Amino acid sequence: MDSKHRHELEQNELAKWIVHQYEDWIKPNSSWLGYAILGLLIVLAVIVTTMKVNAWNTNAAWKQFYVALHSENPNVELELVANSTGGVVGTHARLALAQRQLIEGSSEAFFDRAKAITILEQAVTSFQQTQKAASDAMILQQAGFGLGQCWETLATVRVGDDLAKAEEEYKKVVERWETGFMKQRAQKQLAWIQQPATVMFITRLAEKVPEMSPGTLDFSGVKIDPTDPFFPGEVSGGGFDLDSMFNQRTVIEEPKSDTETESEQDESEAEASEPAPTEETNTE
Repeated sequence: MDSKHRHELEQNELAKWIVHQYEDWIKPNSSWLGYAILGLLIVLAVIVTTMKVNAWNTNAAWKQFYVALHSENPNVELELVANSTGGVVGTHARLALAQRQLIEGSSEAFFDRAKAITILEQAVTSFQQTQKAASDAMILQQAGFGLGQCWETLATVRVGDDLAKAEEEYKKVVERWETGFMKQRAQKQLAWIQQPATVMFITRLAEKVPEMSPGTLDFSGVKIDPTDPFFPGEVSGGGFDLDSMFNQRTVIEEPKSDTETESEQDESEAEASEPAPTEETNTE
């Protein structure tokens, strides 16, 4: 028997098996088979529709996020986005809210201690919520480092264990993310707050924060007694006066108006146009 004839016999046997299966199983169960195929098509349609709806919702959420960032009241809008969307967009919104609260609280640290504490505590809560909701390594690193900054800033406006909490958070970033992009910054900040002179400076600052109004920096009420030459300025009488760092009083000047700038330019040009005095020579 040649190979061609053997191949034909194998094909015939396969055809007989297919016909046998059709007559014994497929034909009696054709109605159920049809329902199964229909159900599979419905499932596929639902999956495709869900994916499209999710993509649309994600795009809409990102648009809402960027609108919130540039709104008149970003903190309120970002919190709404974080609470209503969830997922990746919600996590980014919560992180952005926490970072804004950290900046605002830090800016109030020297002007309104109570207000600074309130805002910074809100930032702590926002960073902690970000950590609970996030799974992305970059977001987790930023949240951990930001939490350390919150505790560090709080240590300057109130007496307590905030500096120890900051040290703990920076250590977490360094130890957990050995190759992370925030590790180096966390290491530098950790080294800074572990210096005895830094601890003394922050402690004294927390004990007595000078009263100031926006536009001025007056440290005349703050005295510290450093044990190493970390601080600049003159050390005399067993104490260090922060005024030596700020020339007794530093006033933040308002920007000059266009009219004042033009008048100064006119005066400079007039002085430059005046002829220089010449020396008289004796012609005897």
